[in-house]
Amino acid sequence: MGLIELFTAALIAGISCINTALPAFAAVRSGERRFAALVAANAVLALLGGLWTWGQLPLSPPSWVVAPEPVLGLVLLVAALFLVSTLWPRSS
Repeated sequence: MGLIELFTAALIAGISCINTALPAFAAVRSGERRFAALVAANAVLALLGGLWTWGQLPLSPPSWVVAPEPVLGLVLLVAALFLVSTLWPRSS
């Protein structure tokens, strides 16, 4: 239960929630299913981030919601790469 783990888990949840919006708008506008897959992937990462944030709070959470630092770092990298891939401008 450290502040670094809590901050990393909350950052994963926040980045993933933000990154869900743009593919959701694109899925509604274009109707392409690949955008729905991005929305689902980011929603799962947001859910994991929320669970791991709960696991870092001093509320005596169950042991299965506590994630070690290497796992949090790796998932934060994946969430950041999802964000970069979504925001990268389209080349013409």
